[in-house]
Amino acid sequence: MLEKIVEQYGVEEVVAKTKISKKNLEKLMKGDFSGMTRPQAYGFLKILQREFGESEFDDLKSQLDAWFLQAESERNQEIFIASETPKEIKAKRWIVIALGLVVVLTAFYLAQKEFVGPPEQAQQAMEKSDVLETLPVKSIEKESSQVETEAPKKEGSVPPPLDAGDSLESSAARMQNVVEENTSQPYVPLENAVITPHVKLWLGVIDLKTKKRSAKVTDSPYEIDSKGKRVIVTGHGRFEISDAFGNLFKFNDAKKHYFLIDDGMVKEIDFSEFKRLTGGKGW
Repeated sequence: MLEKIVEQYGVEEVVAKTKISKKNLEKLMKGDFSGMTRPQAYGFLKILQREFGESEFDDLKSQLDAWFLQAESERNQEIFIASETPKEIKAKRWIVIALGLVVVLTAFYLAQKEFVGPPEQAQQAMEKSDVLETLPVKSIEKESSQVETEAPKKEGSVPPPLDAGDSLESSAARMQNVVEENTSQPYVPLENAVITPHVKLWLGVIDLKTKKRSAKVTDSPYEIDSKGKRVIVTGHGRFEISDAFGNLFKFNDAKKHYFLIDDGMVKEIDFSEFKRLTGGKGW
């Protein structure tokens, strides 16, 4: 068990050996994997198994399997709670119209019953019932048209509607693609991470604690130091980032890229975040 390993070696030694932060180590011991992605959590498990033996962490692996199985089940349940399809909207529209007609006919019947008598009063009742009949229908048509025009405005957050001919598997796959397209790139654990240029590449490194800056131009692999907190800036060129876990990120555009290295993790950031971290300064 992880608790016994930490008790035997001490927190600091386990952190030094695995490069897993103390915060994440404590979450692993508590069985609290919230905020961790699947690659990140299983990456931590792989490091612990390599350093201290696979058999020591069977219980942790079981907890991870159960956690992410439940998370996937809940996500699939949310996916199938899709927005109303056009067919459902049309059906509701007709239900509203039908209810409106029932109200109109009821009002007409009551008006006739109340004003049975002289022809003049009957005529007045007919005229009033016409008014009652006209107003609700217009409001119903307006309401139903609003439903019909406003429904398609939901973009990005609404999964595509289920087609009658789709199987559950194909529908879930299409919706899963939507979820994944709207998900930002997560942090990933770093171990022996390397930037490999495909052409000569300018690299700038800023230590956010000491504010020290260094730069170089290289076409050779550059190993990223995972200790401390720093930002790395790349020049215009094609390159890729890989690590010991098999993660591979390719960059084939001629743009600058900014990366934050913190707590044993790497994350791509935008220029505004880069300026915030460096006190408003560019390179």
